[in-house]
Amino acid sequence: MNISKNFSLKNKIAIITGGNGLLGSTYSYGLHEAGAKIIVLDKKINESKFFAFIKKEFNTDLSHSKNIQFIECDITNKKSVDNSFKKISFDLNKLEILINNASLVKQVGTDKLDSTYIPFLKMKKEEWEEYFSVDLTGTLHLCQKVIPYMQKNSGGSIINISSTYGILSPDQRIYSSLSEKNSEDIEKPIGYSVSKSGILNLTRFLATKFASQNIRVNTLTLGGVYANNPKQFVKEYSSKTPLGRMADKSEYIGPMIFLASNASSYMTGSNLIVDGGWSAW
Repeated sequence: MNISKNFSLKNKIAIITGGNGLLGSTYSYGLHEAGAKIIVLDKKINESKFFAFIKKEFNTDLSHSKNIQFIECDITNKKSVDNSFKKISFDLNKLEILINNASLVKQVGTDKLDSTYIPFLKMKKEEWEEYFSVDLTGTLHLCQKVIPYMQKNSGGSIINISSTYGILSPDQRIYSSLSEKNSEDIEKPIGYSVSKSGILNLTRFLATKFASQNIRVNTLTLGGVYANNPKQFVKEYSSKTPLGRMADKSEYIGPMIFLASNASSYMTGSNLIVDGGWSAW
């Protein structure tokens, strides 16, 4: 076994949704460094922001790379997804990786939470359904579009992103400190938990259905990532984590490369949990 070759993504085409966000940009950097050509899909694209983030966080200038393509796409809209594929300039015969990363989530401390971290008793039908539209329907649309290419290309790897809140209920006590600065109570919304839980069985369904065609489908379940969050929130979150801290965003690159590469060739329908031990208590 050639270990480095097994982890290599050289010349493979990868699509990542939500690729212009905090974790999406981080994953894109990791995929690029592993040799992949990346198609970054996002509802709103800001290339300069993407490249500035990579430069700042990883001291790497990718602004002249020919292995990254940005395409604006509303993954909740099937027509938008279809149109985005018409714009892809890379050879789709080498499309082997799909990362369903896009999610309706706001970062604690970097976004205004009043309108999204809505208490259960006040959540409206459309607010509940918006989570499913992005996390589940968006994932459905991309899988339906990508799998036919993978069938022609003798297989591929699909990675669906979930959260510890998809396997466990959020501990709402750690969000109580955020409510003091807002007019209404803040809590991690049920729509997020239910949509992330749905990802797990969506993965299992696709994994068993397409395994015979060498299309592997796995879930990557992540814990909280540090993003300049309020000190009290970080303290309370970290106290519930055996490793005693939130994740650094770069710590999710390794698990992502593992699932995308041939290093995980006998792994499908699984849920890889990377949460600092949060779910092990």
